[in-house]
Amino acid sequence: MGNYIQSDMTWYVYRRALSSDAWIPAPLQTWGGITEDEALSKFKHEVFTFALAKHKEYEDTKAIYLYRGNHRVVKALLDPETKQIEIWSTSIRQWLASEEKLAAQRYPKHEKAFFVKYLEKYAWINQQTITFVHKE
Repeated sequence: MGNYIQSDMTWYVYRRALSSDAWIPAPLQTWGGITEDEALSKFKHEVFTFALAKHKEYEDTKAIYLYRGNHRVVKALLDPETKQIEIWSTSIRQWLASEEKLAAQRYPKHEKAFFVKYLEKYAWINQQTITFVHKE
C-alpha cells in the first residue's frame, strides 16, 4: 500500500513548431495501455510520416517527441536544410529493432517510402543518437 507507485502507461506524441521553435502542448497522438515495444513501433511510423511530410499536422514541425507520462523516450529532429533526421532515445536499439505499426486512423505504412528517400544505413552520433541521411 504505502510503497505502491502507479506507473503511467499512457504514451503521447508531441511536436515543436519550426517557425517559432515553440512547444505545442496539445498531443498529436495519445495511446493508452500499450507496452513500450508497441509505443516505439507506433512512433516509428510517426517518424517515417514526419520525415516524409505525409500528414498535414506535421507541417511547420521541427521535431516530434514520444513521452510516457512526463518522461521523454524518443525525440526525432528534422533538419530542414539537409533533410537529415536525427533520432535520440534512451531505447534507441529497441526503436531500431521495432517494426513499424499503425495507430488508429494512421495508414498506410511508410517504411518502404522512407528508405526510398533516406539511406538505410544510419550513422551513430553517440550511444543514444542516430541520424538518417537524405539521398538527394
